Amino acid sequence: MKKLAVFIGLLLPLLFLLPYALQTAKDKVKEDLAKPVHSSIEPTLSPTRTIPKATQEKTSIFVPYWSLSSRNTSFSEYDELIYFGITPTVKGIDTDEVGYKSLKRFIRMAGEKKKTSLTLRMLDSTVNLAVLKDKKLQQTVVKQTVDLAKEHGFDGIVLDLELTALPFSSTITQINSLVSQLSSEAKKDDLSFAVLLYGDTFYRVRPFEVKTIAKSVDEVMIMAYDFHKSRGNPGPNFPLDGRNVYGYDFKKMTDDYLQFVPPEKLTIVFGLFGYDWEVDGSQKAIVNGSSLSFDKIDQSFLEKCMYQDCKTTRDPVSSETRVTYTDGEKKHVVWFEDMTSVAKKQEFLETRGITSSSFWAYSYF
Repeated sequence: MKKLAVFIGLLLPLLFLLPYALQTAKDKVKEDLAKPVHSSIEPTLSPTRTIPKATQEKTSIFVPYWSLSSRNTSFSEYDELIYFGITPTVKGIDTDEVGYKSLKRFIRMAGEKKKTSLTLRMLDSTVNLAVLKDKKLQQTVVKQTVDLAKEHGFDGIVLDLELTALPFSSTITQINSLVSQLSSEAKKDDLSFAVLLYGDTFYRVRPFEVKTIAKSVDEVMIMAYDFHKSRGNPGPNFPLDGRNVYGYDFKKMTDDYLQFVPPEKLTIVFGLFGYDWEVDGSQKAIVNGSSLSFDKIDQSFLEKCMYQDCKTTRDPVSSETRVTYTDGEKKHVVWFEDMTSVAKKQEFLETRGITSSSFWAYSYF
């Protein structure tokens, strides 16, 4: 009886503290996703709009459904076009939304000579969790995705599962199951299969088991952008260097992934865009930043700045460009990736044996 009383005495405080511990963990996830940073930037090289010759052996580009009305292009510089894409609901693939309805239009635009892949874009957390938890729904989504890829003549499938969740073993297992199912069904129909993963997967709390996922796929595509979130403080899209300043950087990201994925399976996705933050006197964000395509940045700041007190500098640490300006009484900071910073990052990738790059996204630059 004494042992039982002691056991109960130890157990009760743990039960009392469990809800607090879970809430603390959830808060940590939110904190990590909008982690404030502080940067000291010295003015150096001015930005350039010149696009350097690609040094990568394979280059692809994402083509979002909303960009299909953009200017015509031959896509001659790309080896693969990735359509973005179709999306699920709690009943299966959504056949009423624009991404699904634009499938044929994309195929006509792509032509017959290019390799094409179909993205399953899973961006809604509520729907994603439903798909992960319901095996029957998961099977439906997988089958419909593979069937659509074959019906429209795609050569491959790309899974973009974006999920902010605690890395519980159950969630990790469910994600691995979805990846494994898609991989298995894709291979039955001779389709390649790739998975998109966050660039900050190892730095922040993410429920993705890279080692297991890598074994199931032909390609791991790393989203090397959005390290500094629109809802956080200003900073580079994904700094090349500067781990001591920003907490993490592109070089560490690459080496983290190479622990579990061979270089020939890795593709780095660069985001040709940036964010514009309104800031206070300490250069901290007052409101969420607004996203700007590189084309918009080029027109607003590089060709001719439309604002007062405009100052453009390239940060030698991150390799990316920073713009400060005043709009009336409001001070702003803009950070963005361009082809010059991409070239610097590609030079580093070559030292690690990675020769495949992709770009987000068509119509952005």
